[in-house]
Amino acid sequence: MMTQIHSPPDALSFSDKARAYVELTKPRALLMIVFTSAVSYLIAATRAIDPIHLALTAFGIAVAGGGSLALNQYMERELDSQMARTATRPIPSGRLSPTEAAIFSWTTMLFGYAFLWVFVNPLCSIATMACGVSYNFMYTPMKRTSSFSSWVGAVPGGMLPIMGWVAVRNQLEMGAWVLFSILILWQIPHALIISIRHQKDYAAVGMKQLPLIAPYLTSARQMVVNVLILVPISVMPFFLNMTELVYPMTALVLGFGLYVLVVRYAFNPREHNAKWVFIALNAYLPLLFLAMYFDRPS
Repeated sequence: MMTQIHSPPDALSFSDKARAYVELTKPRALLMIVFTSAVSYLIAATRAIDPIHLALTAFGIAVAGGGSLALNQYMERELDSQMARTATRPIPSGRLSPTEAAIFSWTTMLFGYAFLWVFVNPLCSIATMACGVSYNFMYTPMKRTSSFSSWVGAVPGGMLPIMGWVAVRNQLEMGAWVLFSILILWQIPHALIISIRHQKDYAAVGMKQLPLIAPYLTSARQMVVNVLILVPISVMPFFLNMTELVYPMTALVLGFGLYVLVVRYAFNPREHNAKWVFIALNAYLPLLFLAMYFDRPS
């Protein structure tokens, strides 16, 4: 039976309303967006870092990213109301009306793009727009029509390090494309394992991700292949003189550990093993980028 979007509560306190707006921006996902972009900024910086410029970049990306994530909740409000894990989000729960969410999302998103254009540089603003557009107007509608949605959804994830890179360099270079490739290769198994772990919810609303329309081994094989390619790509920054020797050794250790967990899941697709793949994927990216930053050439 379809869950309906609840009517707005009679009265929400100011703090409850503010909390609902914050929740609309998906704070955990937003933190990853800002973190990845900011660390990419630091990796790309070859001279002394301007903390004010970095703060302006992080602020603009946070505002634009929060607006984009809020727009995603607005666009998926009907689907969210039908799944137990998302039914308590601000719009389905009635804490925010669809109109309030739409106004908030478009206002913050456009303000963020304009802020980046003026206070950082136009290329960073354009890259951030490309991230938001591909996420909301390509990936989001495709989730219900094609199993290729995971591949399309990897594009906005791949844009995150490019946003940070061009903010400081104001040009696209090979280093930015290597970081883009790392994110793309990481994003696909991340999306697949989420779909696997929430398969029942997704199937109930007619989503078409690969784990819902093909045997589990197809998704498991795709994750294994992606991680296998990710391992050599992850050491490329060393060969581009972006890091010293500690980073590639760290990248190989992290990649090998992730590969072992993915292969274990492929041979034994229990929820316990899927959970550990999910945890490892979430830990892999920040650890890899931090290792890259701290091992930059002096």
